[in-house]
Amino acid sequence: MSASSLLSIATLDAEWRVRTLLPLAMGWSEILGRLVRDEGGWVALIQRRPDPGTPVPLPDDILFTRALLRSLRPLDIGLADHIIATGQERFSFRDAGLL
Repeated sequence: MSASSLLSIATLDAEWRVRTLLPLAMGWSEILGRLVRDEGGWVALIQRRPDPGTPVPLPDDILFTRALLRSLRPLDIGLADHIIATGQERFSFRDAGLL
C-alpha cells in the first residue's frame, strides 16, 4: 500500500450510507473499540491516493483488505467495500468481485 495513501474506515448505516469516518491514523485499537461500541455491522475502507494517480489496487492493497476481512469477521462486522479514489477516478473492490 502506498505510503502516501490516506486510509479511513467508514461506519455505515443499514442502507450503507456513511455515518462516521475514522482515520486509520488514530490507531487500530481505538478504531476497533469504536466499531464494537457502534454495533453498526458494516464498514467500508476508504483509500485516497494523490492525484495524478491510478485507483487500480496494488498487491499490498489486496493483502490489507483480506487481512481486514479476517480481523472483522470474529466481531460480526462486515466489509461492504474497499474504495480507492484518486482525482475523479474510483475503484471498488465489491464491483470488481474482490469481496
